[in-house]
Amino acid sequence: MNSLEMLGMQLLILGENKLVSETLVELLAEQSSLALAYLALPACASCWLNEQKEELRQTHIFIINTDNAYEKGVECLKTLRGAYPEAPIFVVDQHESPSLIALCAAAGANAYFSLSGSLNKLEQAISSCLINGQ
Repeated sequence: MNSLEMLGMQLLILGENKLVSETLVELLAEQSSLALAYLALPACASCWLNEQKEELRQTHIFIINTDNAYEKGVECLKTLRGAYPEAPIFVVDQHESPSLIALCAAAGANAYFSLSGSLNKLEQAISSCLINGQ
């Protein structure tokens, strides 16, 4: 068992596009021994958060794949940021719209990564969070 497994770290991917989210899970699973999970973006982020509080205690990193559900993704981001002010929250999307990036940053995202590029930077950001104990 390595140090990440001993810490019980978990990464949760919330996404509207199941194929993209499952692909992210597969790619990240190859790079780390984190417990990975995927859920669809909730229709009501605050309701979902209240229902999932116990399960989310073990989640240390959140990734939101907004795809074309920008409003739901940003609402979820705001809700997660309010509930977990210290948790790393990354947004991954197919688009590199400056206005969407700014909107996500204002809502509390730690970083925004485009699927059109390499996911190495996302992997590095996750590794950095784990090394720093977040």
